[in-house]
Amino acid sequence: MAKHSFNTLIKRLSRVGFKKEFVTAALLPDWWEESYARDPDVLPEIEVRVARFLDVPISNVRNPESALVLPSYGTPQMRRVRDIDRDRLGPAIHSAIRLSQAVIRNLRLPGVIEAPIADPLEWRRILQSGANGTVQLGAILRDLWNKGIPVIPLDVLPTPSFQGLAYIVDAHPVIVLGHRYDEPGRVAFLVAHETGHIVAGDCSPGTPVLDENEAVQDESAMEYAADRFARHLLVGDATVTISEETGADAKVIAQQAIDLESQTGVDASSIIYAWASKTRNYPAATMAVKALYRSTGARNQVREIFDEYVDLDCAGDIDLDLLRCVYGQPSPTALAG
Repeated sequence: MAKHSFNTLIKRLSRVGFKKEFVTAALLPDWWEESYARDPDVLPEIEVRVARFLDVPISNVRNPESALVLPSYGTPQMRRVRDIDRDRLGPAIHSAIRLSQAVIRNLRLPGVIEAPIADPLEWRRILQSGANGTVQLGAILRDLWNKGIPVIPLDVLPTPSFQGLAYIVDAHPVIVLGHRYDEPGRVAFLVAHETGHIVAGDCSPGTPVLDENEAVQDESAMEYAADRFARHLLVGDATVTISEETGADAKVIAQQAIDLESQTGVDASSIIYAWASKTRNYPAATMAVKALYRSTGARNQVREIFDEYVDLDCAGDIDLDLLRCVYGQPSPTALAG
């Protein structure tokens, strides 16, 4: 019979999809040192953390012969997912939901739950700001958080992970960002896309919607509607678009987008990513946004707004350890406050 120890527990977690790197970041206490792996007096606390994370009896965790299993989340709606990844995305989905629950427990505005505006053009009119009437990432994020809809950026997830996930956690719609995109226009489109899934009722408490890779072709009505929602929010008039004659030349795409911005007031990077959502040519879109010098800053925006709405000071130790997956540690702004 196998001996129960920290190392055997780590191996069992690895077999179910949680590698040591993730376990170290999300489940071990912040005072952890490698020497504690050999200390049997520390093992009970780790067992409690694993049992709570997996939602299994602690007796299962302590029995080295017992297979660790994930809770069932019904049948997730997996969109733009490579077939090879479908059976391996369970640990990332479970981790995202556990982290979302930790966020909900520590909201600065507890109990606030309001549905997002269902008409993207109406929402656009509300969010437009400045003389040119652009819709910026920060305005989208704050409006969602104010409605009790967290937008959670994750830096640490089991692999393979996902691009975006929409789900209902404790009655709160939640959007989880799993990829480390830093282009504000791209992240704005992704958040708007996931909001489209929430508005359409595609996700439920038992059924998350997961988008693994935006470049994977998916002609389903669900994905078409979510993309359309995002385009209408960010671009508005469907005629504001890159010409098909532009091809894949990043510099030409960038120039046409900036010309359209001057004419219409629509943000050029939003125009580019709306074009990419139709063509699936994200490499060209990324190069075009770089040519406009608008390819950085989203991660800082998402994180700083996260810290405005999540009370890390009052979070319990286990929640704090889970929340290390959000860019590792509290942002300097949060620490200074």
